[in-house]
Amino acid sequence: MNASSATQPTLEVTVPAAQRIEWAEQVPAGIASRFNGLVSKTRNSQLSDAAPLVMPEADSGSYAGRIEGTLRDTLVRASVPVDIQKQTARIFATRLDLAAPAQEGDTYRVLYERDDATIQRKRVTAVELRSGGEVYRAVWFIAPGRTDGDYYSFDGQRLAAEPFSMPLDYVRVSSPFGYRIHPVKGKPHMHTGVDFAAPKGTPVGAAASGAVQFVGTSHGYGKTVVLSHPQGYTTHYAHLSAFARELRVGAPVTEGQPLGAVGNTGTATGAHLHFEVRLNNQPVDPLTLTSRAGASPLTASQRVAFDRVTGVVREQLAALPVDTPTARMASNAEGTLNRPANPEGSLV
Repeated sequence: MNASSATQPTLEVTVPAAQRIEWAEQVPAGIASRFNGLVSKTRNSQLSDAAPLVMPEADSGSYAGRIEGTLRDTLVRASVPVDIQKQTARIFATRLDLAAPAQEGDTYRVLYERDDATIQRKRVTAVELRSGGEVYRAVWFIAPGRTDGDYYSFDGQRLAAEPFSMPLDYVRVSSPFGYRIHPVKGKPHMHTGVDFAAPKGTPVGAAASGAVQFVGTSHGYGKTVVLSHPQGYTTHYAHLSAFARELRVGAPVTEGQPLGAVGNTGTATGAHLHFEVRLNNQPVDPLTLTSRAGASPLTASQRVAFDRVTGVVREQLAALPVDTPTARMASNAEGTLNRPANPEGSLV
């Protein structure tokens, strides 16, 4: 019997339970995946009696690459988890259209870590998007002395937790969103916005950055301004007594920019602002999309901590290559940037 026809001895491999996790942490992912494939194909061997190797999920990591087509499609192709996609969209809601066609040089860089509140969920901790010649950056920061965090731009300005800010200082909500008996017509009628009672002449500002879609008089609404925003949103400001100067259709506006003043033009029983938000021309309750109270500005000491965090984050984001889409596991260590309960000497 020649050597080629001789029965080769069977190699039996078992991994003690106490060593499996340690082995998985040390073996490169590609080798581990091939080993797991071997386990699945040898059910009739003694190797199949050993527990399958399970690679531990990283506590933090990153995604980066060039944007091709649209940012939304790019993140899907890169297998970025759905919750990270949604968080990224929400952070920049009304500021950036994820469905806008990409331009040459557009890139994305995202850092994430495990969310302590929900272990299965990942929280975006920092993001940098280069889109259409603009750069959009945000970092998750828990200020010293606070228990809740917020997203901030890298210059220390808090990004609203909701896509729209309140357009005025009002006295009360005089009429909520939904069906009601119309105060003038006396019949059931869908109220497509929220009425904010305020003295005549109270300044009204843009609830988010956008562009002027309409400025003029509309039946029932009186003097009205309509702004368009990314992702299919529009905001409507009605019953105004006056318009801000140089407000023209197509002109860009920034969040908080004056649009006009509270009045009672059109069909109105008193001075108030009718504020309306529409998504793809469908009315949405503004109070579900509006930040009613902003966080206090960072104090001097909090700003020092913030600048230290963003300094580290800038370096981490800059180190991510974008020539090839990447999904990188960073660390399974307990300590990460910017957690509320950090040991002495940590960044915050």
